[in-house]
Amino acid sequence: MSQTLLTPLSWSPGADTAELLEQNADALEAAGFELERFGEDGVILRAVPADLIGGELAALEELAEALKSGPAGDAREEILHTVACKAAIKAGSRSDPAELEALAAAVVSGQVRYCPHGRPVSVRLTKAELDKQFKRIV
Repeated sequence: MSQTLLTPLSWSPGADTAELLEQNADALEAAGFELERFGEDGVILRAVPADLIGGELAALEELAEALKSGPAGDAREEILHTVACKAAIKAGSRSDPAELEALAAAVVSGQVRYCPHGRPVSVRLTKAELDKQFKRIV
């Protein structure tokens, strides 16, 4: 879902980057970004993914860098990865208890197995591994 910005943001990343963003407008729009070309070297950001809180231009800059360095034709994956990372719950963030319970239930059920960076969110330990950690066995 997309959230329209109260005040659109303008950014002048240079003609090449503005062109790259324009070429990937469909994939960006599918992820919740709405932007348009502004002049030769600029873009105007009008909407962002609803889960993205603050740092809209920083997210767009990171997306542009990912698109520049990523493999050609893989724009959708780069965009989704960056949006997921920016929208993820960060350490120290305040969360509603109901939201935390829903997240814990999703992890326990196996619905969520990895963070946006691909790292596991849980590990499975055997009783023997626990006994070894607590020096019950050698």
